[in-house]
Amino acid sequence: MTTPELPADAERFLKEVRRGLGALDQAQRDDVIDELRSHLRERVQQGKQNLLEGFEDPSLLAATFVSEHALSSAIAVGTPWAHARAIAGSTRDSLLLLSALVSLVLVQIVAFFVVLTAGLKLFAPGDYGLWVGPDSVFVGRSTDNTTEVLGAWGSPVLLVVGVLLFWSSARGLRALARSRLAATKLRRW
Repeated sequence: MTTPELPADAERFLKEVRRGLGALDQAQRDDVIDELRSHLRERVQQGKQNLLEGFEDPSLLAATFVSEHALSSAIAVGTPWAHARAIAGSTRDSLLLLSALVSLVLVQIVAFFVVLTAGLKLFAPGDYGLWVGPDSVFVGRSTDNTTEVLGAWGSPVLLVVGVLLFWSSARGLRALARSRLAATKLRRW
């Protein structure tokens, strides 16, 4: 059985998708185009008149593939910053997702400073810790009119809290990346 040729509009569609896949390497672009061409040929064999029915705009479809690749790569790398970067690239259409991303990145930053404070408390126990003042509670360096709460327990408690914050926010970023990847795969067709 011979493989059917695609009409000019389908070839134009594939050419526009390929142009939008510029962020991917050549082999990945070829795989995507081969997959799309295969779907289009199946439609020709089924006798469908409008081969492009149900496909997104070529640039949107290409962006979906690029986003999927970035998310898959971030999950494979496994670092919270790779997850955050990939999610940020795919959040153009979701303010809720963007707010979750910003929140999780802020928790990562807070975790870093809590762990840093735990380390600094070892060298300057009177200057760093968990402080309570008339109008505030904070972790860091002491100021006037504040009282240190944890005392000698400051370093281990802050270290555990910081690690737990970092771990939980990293898990949250990974879950966000996985859900985003699932959403891009579902949207594709």
